[in-house]
Amino acid sequence: MKFKLVAIDMDGTLLNDDHKVSDKNREIITKYANQGVNFVLASGRPYQALYPYTKELEVYLPLVTSNGSIVKCPLTESVYTNSSMPLGLAKEILDYGYSKGYGVSLYFEDEVITSHEEVAKVHRELEGIDPTIITKYQLEEGPTKIVFFADPEDIDKAFAQLADKYEGGLYITRSDERCVETMNLEVSKGKALKYMIKRMNIASEEVIAIGNNFNDVAMFEEAGLAVAMGNSPEGVKEVADFVTKSNQEDGVAYALEKFLKD
Repeated sequence: MKFKLVAIDMDGTLLNDDHKVSDKNREIITKYANQGVNFVLASGRPYQALYPYTKELEVYLPLVTSNGSIVKCPLTESVYTNSSMPLGLAKEILDYGYSKGYGVSLYFEDEVITSHEEVAKVHRELEGIDPTIITKYQLEEGPTKIVFFADPEDIDKAFAQLADKYEGGLYITRSDERCVETMNLEVSKGKALKYMIKRMNIASEEVIAIGNNFNDVAMFEEAGLAVAMGNSPEGVKEVADFVTKSNQEDGVAYALEKFLKD
């Protein structure tokens, strides 16, 4: 099978622990892009934090941002999908986060609002964006995503409680041991990838998905080949078809060379 599309997660996958694309990863992506393979970047990051990598890597397919909430073209800035959380449920989730004292970030199409300077610092260092700081924000429209930041033990509890309470109402996932994310039920990286597959008129068997965390599993389910990073949690590795090297060892490049090589 000749693969035509590769969907790649960013943090913990394509990016190393310094949040950079390694020379090796960049070299191998460029090599196969020049041979006609398409690449789509799929991330929990908002559009403005993902966009700079399109220029760095010279890959210009629509970006899957905010865990699939928004699919947006970096060339025309056309928005193909934009799914916000229902306002009533978003208010419930927000109140829950504030009541627990978690760091809270709300993602909108063109803005991120966060509750604490410490969380804002994470956004600046990790995503390269400068969020608006509002201690307790009053929602008037549904955000695309709400993220809670806390210690792993607290996040474990929050994930279990929210996933149980909002099953069938919201999409609850984790992108890091310190984060739990809530979105519209119709949103996931997998559904966004399915949209891209249909848009490109290719078969799922012609797609590779590469990721490192639980929010990437939905993407694995839509691809012909699911690749987990060596630094992935065991639960992610178990559902992948192949486990590559870690993000510190150019695991993306290693997988691409293995499966795209003629």
